[in-house]
Amino acid sequence: MTRSPFAAPLFAALACLSLMACKDEAAAGADPLAVLGTGVEWRVTEIDGQPVPEGVTVTITQPEPGLLAGTSGCNRYSGRISAEGGALKIGALAGTRMMCPDPQMQAEQAFHSHISRIDGAQITGGLLELTREGAVMIQATK
Repeated sequence: MTRSPFAAPLFAALACLSLMACKDEAAAGADPLAVLGTGVEWRVTEIDGQPVPEGVTVTITQPEPGLLAGTSGCNRYSGRISAEGGALKIGALAGTRMMCPDPQMQAEQAFHSHISRIDGAQITGGLLELTREGAVMIQATK
């Protein structure tokens, strides 16, 4: 029996695709704090389905387990984060109080309004999705 020279590479490619799909599914059911990662900076690209305006930076980082920090469009913030019964719980956030141009302030207000209601985290297609009752509220990339 003669084997095609393409059989081995094709099989390897299919195996890689299968493993990548499993990674996203595994992340979706993982501990939400582990999904965020420690020391990983996520750049927010969407808040409630709306893109973050160009030139506005919103980030999410877990510098150490249980601590959430980043920039919210204009100001820096930090606060406590925990997982209780598989659900993500974000405590009150403290932050600086500078005033910035409207696009930054609007992004910041939207971020703070939505981050306080997050109860889940998952990775889908390499994107971090922070969810509320399964609906994506905030989307970010590394």
